[in-house]
Amino acid sequence: MADFTLALIQAMLRTGYYASDHPEAKKAMSGLYNQFSELVAGRTGLIYSLLEKQDGTEITVDGYSTVPMPLHQVMIKGMADLFTPKFLDFFNRWKLLSFSIRADASAEEFDTFIELMSQPPSGGPVQEANERLTQALIDHNIINISAVFRHEMVGRERRLPWRVRMALTRLRRDLRVLPLYKRATQDQMRRIKLQIIDDTIRPIRTPVLLKDFLVNYDLIAADIAELEESQVEREIVANLGEEMLVTTAHQIIEDLKKLGEQEHTAPTGEDPSAVITRCVGVLRDVADQLCAIGSVLDHDFLEALVRQNVLPAEQLPPEVRRAIETRRLADAFVGRKDEYLRFLRNPGASEATKKLVATVCRITPDLLRRSEYEPVVEILQVIADGCRVERTARFFGQVATLLRREIVNEATIGYLLGDLRRQNKDQRVRLVAILGFVGDVVAPGLISIYEETDDKALRLNAFEALRTMGAQALQPFLTNLPNVEGDWAVVRHIISEVAELGDTRLAQPLVAFLYHENPHVRHACLTGLFKLQGEKAEEHFLRALHDQEAGVRQTAVSHLAAINSQHPQAREFYARVLDPEDRSGRRETDAVLIEVCKALTGLAGLSPDNAKNSEEILLAALRPVKSKGPLGLLKKATASFSETVQAAIWDALSALGHERQTEDVPG
Repeated sequence: MADFTLALIQAMLRTGYYASDHPEAKKAMSGLYNQFSELVAGRTGLIYSLLEKQDGTEITVDGYSTVPMPLHQVMIKGMADLFTPKFLDFFNRWKLLSFSIRADASAEEFDTFIELMSQPPSGGPVQEANERLTQALIDHNIINISAVFRHEMVGRERRLPWRVRMALTRLRRDLRVLPLYKRATQDQMRRIKLQIIDDTIRPIRTPVLLKDFLVNYDLIAADIAELEESQVEREIVANLGEEMLVTTAHQIIEDLKKLGEQEHTAPTGEDPSAVITRCVGVLRDVADQLCAIGSVLDHDFLEALVRQNVLPAEQLPPEVRRAIETRRLADAFVGRKDEYLRFLRNPGASEATKKLVATVCRITPDLLRRSEYEPVVEILQVIADGCRVERTARFFGQVATLLRREIVNEATIGYLLGDLRRQNKDQRVRLVAILGFVGDVVAPGLISIYEETDDKALRLNAFEALRTMGAQALQPFLTNLPNVEGDWAVVRHIISEVAELGDTRLAQPLVAFLYHENPHVRHACLTGLFKLQGEKAEEHFLRALHDQEAGVRQTAVSHLAAINSQHPQAREFYARVLDPEDRSGRRETDAVLIEVCKALTGLAGLSPDNAKNSEEILLAALRPVKSKGPLGLLKKATASFSETVQAAIWDALSALGHERQTEDVPG
């Protein structure tokens, strides 16, 4: 693109300086058309245009990429600094706004155009020179190349964006000149007219710019009336894709809302009523095109068209009319929400109650699709409260079933799950309550959200909704949690919350966390299993006695004591850690030893044999121990455990009815 543009500028410079048959002029033109043809292969052509900005004017090129590019971005800096001013001279000399070279241009058209453009305008007013240049293009049948001049610019009085004014001006210019090409065939005229339309709207292919273009098309409509170009606007609309049509129409609808609030003038400086009339006309064309291509229109969009008197309600499909009626019912319910909910809290067997329940079931999906979660949460709260009261439990249970049936459809669930990612904190809290009510059908979507997002708050929201649903939703979630959650604090929180549910089905997925690298997680897992399984989790507590972290071992002893475990492995552990002579393992911490003393006390109450065994272990722990080696013969025997542990041992012995004797004191 940079090479071609440089060669084009150089060709214009040399052909303007030398005669067309001069060797230098021929050299400048040599291979340029082939270079152009290769460049636009698969494209519709190139458009060089002036772009007015607050800090000056620059040249842009469109057609090479999806958006217009400033020339200084196309060419390297040194090249752009040297040749852009020379290119601007050509634009200024002819008072030129833009010129376009379509991909279908022949070599003859291409070479003749450059030769004509390279010559300075002949004497007289510039506008007359522009007309002579236009006539020369027509005389040479240069139909695939066009030029637009400054005096032809439209839209100044309406304060339109520069690109919109350029697009309108180019369309007006090209369509007015097109019938003057007498040698063009009908097929050529049709094809080039479509190409003109495509070239015109390509630089403004955004909803906001297209909206301004279509709504202000009246600026040029009268000038092309002799060509029966009343259809041009529809052809432009027909040239747009479905998504662009819908988004542009939404922009027009938003403008209509603002114009309805205008007291004096529209942003274009006109009377708002005139702009409203044009907006409605464009919307009708857009709606006709969308219907013609079989578009499945959004109900909100169709309702907006009805509200703007673009479509009469009776022309809408029955399901759309029902959707609009539902929207109005929902608005009325929200407006008198407190009154309706007060009535719902005290249901009776009347027809009014049945009608209200039917209305609630009908409007709730609509409220959800509009993200109006607050009234839905209040409805669900009334149902939940009613289910807890024996007198109304059956009635509200039936209401919950009916309401859930209305909500559970693919479109509504998809919207709710998508909205969970988009909403703020308060709205997400409400949405979590709603998703919990919907139930297991949304669980796979919530699990996917948890796995895909990096937002910690959103992950916790997804978990909270799953927790509300219970074991069936949580089991697959917990099974995969070790693979997707790297924050140990989050894992610990989830385990703690799951344990509070008290559902024994959740115990098995938690077992994997006994081997988690973080001791806080292992501790939470032991506690969770204790709450969910009690004595059935004994094997896990026994295994945790060998954990590397003292805090985890302490928790394991505590839970073994709580279930009154008499397992030999537990007894062996208690005896070993309190044996002052034992050197087979690590020296246990005071916290673990104190917990062992409490466990032995609990065991003693189960049977005389247990009491005797506990007492023997505790008394043995009080024996003073002499140092090993020769020095041990000279030193007095000392206690093996700290004063804190000794106190715990004596407390345990006291609980067993053993009175402290002087001879029992170590040393």
